[in-house]
Amino acid sequence: MRYRTASATSYTWPVRVVLVIYSACFLIGSYTHAAGILRRGLLASPVPVGIGVFWDVLTLLDPLAAVLVWWRPRLGLPLAVAIMAVDISVNSYVYVAGYFGPPVAGLVPLSLLEQALFGLFVFVTAPMVYRLVARPINGGT
Repeated sequence: MRYRTASATSYTWPVRVVLVIYSACFLIGSYTHAAGILRRGLLASPVPVGIGVFWDVLTLLDPLAAVLVWWRPRLGLPLAVAIMAVDISVNSYVYVAGYFGPPVAGLVPLSLLEQALFGLFVFVTAPMVYRLVARPINGGT
């Protein structure tokens, strides 16, 4: 089965708006991780090495997702969902574990809240956008 490889301009305007939001937020995430590397170096301390590696790798994965959602949505959209699911989980764990200070009862850091809201947006919109941009050519034959 062949799938269309439409250009970004052939998407409907609501799809383009969603993809712009994805791209902008993933580029902001990449900037955030790059700034963290510049401030604290590679393998951010005091978190475990695996978490530091994950955050450092996001410096490359975030812009990759920002580009792939446009050029290869069948790869980019699942990558976006996976990045958000793992990143929210890891960052929530880091917050609850208190690596950067004790968690404050009932208070979630603004950055984690923003990330969770973007993640929710991705989880809700990605399946619909995927169906719209990755339709089989010739009705699936």
